[in-house]
Amino acid sequence: MKHLLTCAVLLAATLFSGAAVERPASAADDPPTHQVFLPIILSPGLQPPYDMAQFMIGDRRLYEVQHSGGSQARHQTQVEGERFYHTKGDEVRAEWEELWATEDTIYRGTDTSPGNGLYYTLFENNAAGSAWSPRYWDVGDVYRREPFVVFFRKSNCTVVEDGFQPSWLRFEAYYPAYTFESGITLRNVVELSWLLQEDGEPIESYFYAEGYGLVGWGSVDRGFSYVSWLHEPGQRPDNKREVIACLSRSGQLPRGVVPDGHLLPKGYRAK
Repeated sequence: MKHLLTCAVLLAATLFSGAAVERPASAADDPPTHQVFLPIILSPGLQPPYDMAQFMIGDRRLYEVQHSGGSQARHQTQVEGERFYHTKGDEVRAEWEELWATEDTIYRGTDTSPGNGLYYTLFENNAAGSAWSPRYWDVGDVYRREPFVVFFRKSNCTVVEDGFQPSWLRFEAYYPAYTFESGITLRNVVELSWLLQEDGEPIESYFYAEGYGLVGWGSVDRGFSYVSWLHEPGQRPDNKREVIACLSRSGQLPRGVVPDGHLLPKGYRAK
């Protein structure tokens, strides 16, 4: 979907002085003035509708993301089969968010990074995985979702809380280039916002960049983060996704959990 616009621009380059002034006789044998034609490649950016997979599925490159609170995590998108994982940590242990793309939808499954020793899984129609955004959409579009969310304890996978969480995702902006607080500028970046009311203020915002994946986020109450350091290929080992030994891969709701319509308690947040 990339479009490149190539235009030839005439650059008048005066290679020797005296081209535009009267020269003395002694300079009569000077070489003539030359004109040089150079191609300049201009990128007008991508065109809507934008393919979210192009921004969310990174190419395994490693980069650091700085949090406003002072912590730093190495990020990397890892693809495994039809799933892709946004990993956050380092080569010893990295928390992760599980996503996948179909022809028309981006889905989310399990997220091990909410903190407090917990992880959560989104369910829809009693099966793991919930539609998170359209795959193709445009700036200003809003997408409603209502996953059933189950929070688990990492140590033993017991259920801590569960419930539905209605929310909306809004496509805030597409940037042909975006400069983060670190001074790093990335090309082709999208900004999405997570809302608890369709016309409400963003609770969280997410930045995804082509070739990278998740490169920054912000919230109303939990600070913000931004890409802060780009690693060269092979400069650092790949992230190692944390393993939760008891995590079920059955794809079914845990035994005894019934989605009876109640909402996820306040204080629990699942994007």
